[in-house]
Amino acid sequence: MWKKVLAAGSAVFALGFLAPIDSGCSIVWSTASCEEGMQLKAPDGLEYSTPLAYDSIVQRTELKHDDRVIMTGRTYEVELAVQSARKFPKLQRALERLATDNWAYMHKMMKYWEPDLVEQYNARKADGWFSDGSTPPFCYELKFSGLRADTTVFSCVGEEFIFLGGAHPVTYYRGHVFDTKSGQELNLDDIFETTEGLAEIIVHETTAQCREQTKMIDKKETVKKVQKMIDDHKLQYGMTEEALVVYFGSYAIGPYAMGTMEVKLPYTKYMNMFNNKYVFYGEKAKG
Repeated sequence: MWKKVLAAGSAVFALGFLAPIDSGCSIVWSTASCEEGMQLKAPDGLEYSTPLAYDSIVQRTELKHDDRVIMTGRTYEVELAVQSARKFPKLQRALERLATDNWAYMHKMMKYWEPDLVEQYNARKADGWFSDGSTPPFCYELKFSGLRADTTVFSCVGEEFIFLGGAHPVTYYRGHVFDTKSGQELNLDDIFETTEGLAEIIVHETTAQCREQTKMIDKKETVKKVQKMIDDHKLQYGMTEEALVVYFGSYAIGPYAMGTMEVKLPYTKYMNMFNNKYVFYGEKAKG
């Protein structure tokens, strides 16, 4: 029963969206502040970056059945402030495409899940569930948090929260890193001078930074898993002003009980590996 529902997690996982949380559907949007902040000197030949202003617009939809809402859906459109959008139109168009893709994906998946959710709702209602006034039993939400927004790099990470009535919800990460001027989404090959040995470094930092969570993993097997993510372009990552951040979600490198992990690769520690063009040198946005 619920074949589509049970397949949902693997279907989304196959698209490379990783990660889990164990809370409800209320998620708060984070926006970067772009007040004048601390200044850092850029090396000769590299641009001194300054902050960009941006904002978000919530987009809502829902599924109805039995004269009530049975599933809520929310995603967010990230957009640059007017002056920043005028200065960097290619980035603005890339963010618009991202919003369009997220909106279309949300509708596609909710339509795909609908028959099984209706069947599940009807069966549980017959058992006395879903009394009048209860909140919608199913939920989808994709929220983004800003990581870095300047005249060199724009980066954000999305948490995709899905609850389809099972034992627990699932959450997947979607990391995005854009070249601010070209609007191009950056691959690891763009960000690093070389990705040779990157999987080993990521696993080393994961076990060092998340000791309790990674006690039971096999390091050699985990390196293989991470390398496959890199090869298949499924590794989820973003860039802050201090580091590249790798995101692991449920079942990514271990059992669900491990939870989610954020692993930082500081620029200062791995400077010889990074493409210096995308390392942060500039004016830091304030809080």
